[in-house]
Amino acid sequence: MKAIDTYSDTELLFLLQDETDSRAFEVIYDRYFSIIFRYTYKIMQDRSASEDLVQNIFIGFWKNQEKASIENLRAYFFGAARNQIAKHFRRNRFNNVQLEFSKEWEVSHNTEEYLAALDTRNSIEAVVSRLPSKCRKVFELSRFGFLSNKEIAVKMGISVFTVENHIKKALFYLRQSLQLGIFFLFLR
Repeated sequence: MKAIDTYSDTELLFLLQDETDSRAFEVIYDRYFSIIFRYTYKIMQDRSASEDLVQNIFIGFWKNQEKASIENLRAYFFGAARNQIAKHFRRNRFNNVQLEFSKEWEVSHNTEEYLAALDTRNSIEAVVSRLPSKCRKVFELSRFGFLSNKEIAVKMGISVFTVENHIKKALFYLRQSLQLGIFFLFLR
């Protein structure tokens, strides 16, 4: 028989349902406590409050009679942590460290997302600019102008079938060019 700490989450949940075997709970606790603690501490910036919150999550888990309905322990604990953090912030006011962290975190993530989106859009536009003129025009009307294939066909005086072929050609070229760019990026 294999050691209990090598059991999968599903097997451990089954053990908890069958009997009140604290060994299964201990393995789950050891497996997830530090992960959930780091997550809550990163948001809350308060060691003591984070420890209390995570302890409450595990106490609630131990008392939970509905363990059979849990399909993914990791998702369950992260969801419970998000809920507990939200409750905590509703009950307590932010301290200055938490306010500053949340502002910096929001700004840095919004900036990173914006720059990533801008970089992706610039890459796509560079590839699109190298398409043959008619193919480029069809693609731009479709993807950037949000026109239907039929509207593009009428506007350009070509068949819907030709519009579809130009879009397929452009998408193929885009995929090939972007994959090649990603490949070269990893070679650096």
